[in-house]
Parts: sequence; structure tokens; C-alpha cells
Amino acid sequence: MNFTKTSLALAIAVSALAAGSAQAATFNAGTIGATSKSFIHTPGSFEDTINFSIAAPSNLTAAATSLTLSFASFTFLDIANLTVNLWNNSHPNGSVNYGSFAGNGTGYTFNLPTAGNYHIDIKGVATGINGGTYGVALSAAPVPEPETYAMLLAGLGVMGAIARRRKQAA
Repeated sequence: MNFTKTSLALAIAVSALAAGSAQAATFNAGTIGATSKSFIHTPGSFEDTINFSIAAPSNLTAAATSLTLSFASFTFLDIANLTVNLWNNSHPNGSVNYGSFAGNGTGYTFNLPTAGNYHIDIKGVATGINGGTYGVALSAAPVPEPETYAMLLAGLGVMGAIARRRKQAA
């Protein structure tokens, strides 16, 4: 009897969670260093967008993964064919696709060559009884300028010269 009540309570909670979701959402993240966002959808196809900007040329690491919620032989939340596309400019004005990846929880890195606005489009199909939910994580790290590498090499050269002098003096 207690098992049945627990199952019923879980089903009601998941239904309430998915009931208020929409099939398309746009999230404006602003200028990012790192951000994450989750989305919930009712059963069916969806397309979401995250607009963001970077302050300098950066390497963007991105990952997306869906959450599957199953109990016994019922799948309450699941997403199939979760794919992410990275574009320049704010949605829907992107003209350069920097790449795409599957929403399988793996992190992917993209080189974003200039400061400015970018967006990702996320598509999939919510296949659970109550739809599906997924999360996206973005992290942008500035790309070092060529002058930084030149200073590093010059510093290594100076250290090598000092080591050689000390060896000759000994």
C-alpha cells in the first residue's frame, strides 16, 4: 500500500513539474565567464536558445545533458536527439555556425575569434510521459594574446642563459 502511495506521489510531482513548461524558450545570459541553465519541456519537439556575449576572443567549453527519470517500466522524463549548435550574433541573426554537438554530457571546446554576441540553439524531442528536462553549461576562457607567448619564451630564454652562466662559473 505504501509503495502505491509513493508511486502515485512521484507521478503527481513529475506531472506538476512538467505542466508549466513551454516548447520554446530563450535565455539571455549576458557576458559570460561561466553559466548554466536548465529547461523543462512537455512531450514533443522543442527548440531553445541561449544568447550570450564574450568580452574578448575566447575558448568556449560547452556541454548539454538530459535527465532521464524512470520508475519501474515508466519513463517520466527523457529527451531524444538532443543537439546543440553554436552561432555568431544573437538569435535568430546568426550567419556563422561554429559547430554542433550532441547533448550527451561531454564537454566540447570552440574557438570564438572575436568579442561580441553569440548564441546556441538547442533542439530535441521530449519523449517521457511528462516530457523531458536538460541542462546546459557554458564556460569562456580568454585566449592568450601573441604577446603573452612572446613574453613566456623570452622569460624561458633568460632562465636558460642564467643556468648556463651558473654552470660555466662552477
